[in-house]
Amino acid sequence: MTEEIRRAVIQAIAARFQLPVYGQRVPQGAKKPCFTVELKETEQKRLLGRRAARKAAFEVTYYCGEEKAAAAECAEVLDGLYEVLCIIGREERFAASRMQEERTETGIRFTAEYEYHVMLKEETTERMERLKYNGKEAVGYEEKGDIQQRAAE
Repeated sequence: MTEEIRRAVIQAIAARFQLPVYGQRVPQGAKKPCFTVELKETEQKRLLGRRAARKAAFEVTYYCGEEKAAAAECAEVLDGLYEVLCIIGREERFAASRMQEERTETGIRFTAEYEYHVMLKEETTERMERLKYNGKEAVGYEEKGDIQQRAAE
């Protein structure tokens, strides 16, 4: 599910800004301006039964084309990020539970958190079989290591 959210974030940014969007750090020699999207942290809380609530925080970094970020350019990109990352996804929709920004010398560092619920798989364990020793079921061990055997009924 986290990978699906990451792809939806990348698609939303690419559709809105028509700029390169990288899934990791900016590769050397990349054309700027551009964006990077990184999964920063995930968290899971156990709920009732097999349910769990998960939270995934994504960091979107915008790198300006110039060395120093222009205030007008940053403001325009910020407005667009708040707008486009509020609700993401096509088939399954995700709403951001928290968004915040931080301006840097080279652009913007924007964080968006998405929360979702999952059903955990039920663990199934098989019971141990009884040990058979010389054709008889063994019950346990005595102190000297001799095996006790169940009396034939």
